[in-house]
Amino acid sequence: MQERMRSVVRLLAWICLSLMLWTAVAESTHNHLNQAESAACSICVVAHSTAPTASCSYARPIFEAIGLLQEKAVIAKARLSVFDLGIRGPPAV
Repeated sequence: MQERMRSVVRLLAWICLSLMLWTAVAESTHNHLNQAESAACSICVVAHSTAPTASCSYARPIFEAIGLLQEKAVIAKARLSVFDLGIRGPPAV
């Protein structure tokens, strides 16, 4: 079942790719004998029309102080463990 589904998806992908290829070839190679035919051709009308421009407006950011950073002095307390005194170092060769 899954193998059949994969082959169907693969076939549909190849059909879509070939349709895109043939459409691109047809659009780039078609021509008209006179101006009247090109005015009625939907491909030519779409190709020569102006593309819509995207316009957007962003809100300007507002920079404002919302608080102050108050630093506190951090002093680490030294701790000497009794177990640290009993550990022997590596032997010298």
